[in-house]
Amino acid sequence: CHNNNQFVDVIRGIIISALHQYCCLLAAILKMADLKTWRLDFETLIPDRKLQIDPPGYDFSVAKDPVGMLSSSKPRDRNTLARKQQALFAKATAPLKQVGMMCFMAWMFGNSIQIFSIFMTFNLISAPISAIMSSGEVFQRDEEWKQLDVLTPRLLYCLVHGGQLIFGLYKLSAMRLLPSASSDFISTMPVPPVLEHAYPAL
Repeated sequence: CHNNNQFVDVIRGIIISALHQYCCLLAAILKMADLKTWRLDFETLIPDRKLQIDPPGYDFSVAKDPVGMLSSSKPRDRNTLARKQQALFAKATAPLKQVGMMCFMAWMFGNSIQIFSIFMTFNLISAPISAIMSSGEVFQRDEEWKQLDVLTPRLLYCLVHGGQLIFGLYKLSAMRLLPSASSDFISTMPVPPVLEHAYPAL
């Protein structure tokens, strides 16, 4: 029993000595690694303008003063507005070549009443009417560019197609298909004399 008590005392001393050494080692480690170095200071995350290199094309003065940036972009907006306005006028005068070609082809067909000339005359009248009625869809107002003049190009567009409509009515009158005489509306009025006669070839 005496030997067993001595053995237990020895083991207890060894354990106590080990725990003491472990505590001393842990205290030394904590003292060496200062806990303040593990703190995260968010103020250090702010970059220093003196050490920071801006990417190419970046202007810090423009980014700092957005009002100045907007004022400097006004000439660019004026150029864009002028280009858009020019595009609207180009769209308004684009059907001019087509209208001229249609009128020339109708003039080449002559005033004789035949199926091709009737179809051509009907196209001369129906095409400009549909184009004038749909001119609002062609020249829609842009909400981002409210300074654009949409009315003047639209009127020019309608004027071009109105010229084709007038030529179609003239063509219809030359073919004697347009009721232009008073006898066409009142039966008691005398019929105007015939100016031309057509005879079959022998």
